[in-house]
Amino acid sequence: MSMRLNAFYLLIVILFVAMLLISFQYFRGSAHSSVGITFARQNRISVERPATVKAIHVVPGQQVQAGDLLIELVSSELEINIDKLENRISDHKAEKSEKIKITQSEVAYIQAQLDLELEEIQAEIDELENELMLNRKLTKEFAGNQKSPDESNPLVGKINSLIRQLSMKTEARTIRIKDVQQRHVLDMQLLDNQISLLERELEQLIREKQNLVKHAVTNGVVENVNVKTNEQVEAYAPLLTINPVNPTTVVGYMVGKKDMLPIGSSVTIKSVDYVRAIISGKVIGYGSVVALPDILQKSMAVKAFGREIFIEIPGENDFAVGEKVLIR
Repeated sequence: MSMRLNAFYLLIVILFVAMLLISFQYFRGSAHSSVGITFARQNRISVERPATVKAIHVVPGQQVQAGDLLIELVSSELEINIDKLENRISDHKAEKSEKIKITQSEVAYIQAQLDLELEEIQAEIDELENELMLNRKLTKEFAGNQKSPDESNPLVGKINSLIRQLSMKTEARTIRIKDVQQRHVLDMQLLDNQISLLERELEQLIREKQNLVKHAVTNGVVENVNVKTNEQVEAYAPLLTINPVNPTTVVGYMVGKKDMLPIGSSVTIKSVDYVRAIISGKVIGYGSVVALPDILQKSMAVKAFGREIFIEIPGENDFAVGEKVLIR
């Protein structure tokens, strides 16, 4: 009987020591050790504008992978606005093409009109020069001490006048063509700016249209679906909720006198229940002093308190959401 009592007391002592060790490990470990719980924020899928539910591709409880199609919506208002913008862009481009043709025709007309005038002046110059050459031949023997026919002959003055007129008209043609081309450049810049603005607006609407088709951004499990097919939904209405399979954050609790790690410091996260579950995380912030969650309390009779420490961990890990972990 005494041996049984001794064994019983020995068991009590062993359990007491084990509790002390666990307590020491959880709450009084090294200056940088703490306990915590893994956490993952729910991914709430919503719509950015009023729309109609076209199709739902998931059901509550279904596990999805990143990129999986969840829900499709349509917006008649958005479709109308896209059609309007596409028509306006098409009209501006057609106007641009038409103005290019008009400018080319205007330049060609100026060139043809002035070319005709220049040809007439050049023909008149050629005729006067032929007449002048004939006069020189006829009066060659009388040149002697008399003035040169080129100085007194009125044909020379006419020819020089026509040459100056030819040069002026050529210069005038160049100026007119440059003026037309400059106006054309300004018109093109204005149209290009209008087209560019409309195209950017169209791109924005197209992105909004693409955003009406919702895909999973992370792996997870569909918790609930809040809408039905063909239902009209308002802007920012919640469509469905996805719970991530793996946690992305650890909320730790610094109990007692603990040294605060600088933001950005690396820590090791280790599962309390599964030895192989271990990963590195990064300190992203600190919170206030709060009561520890029940799962971390040593005793429900006496509440323990600790300062919150928030740690970011990679999405690919072996932890479960809500799992108890050690932070070192």
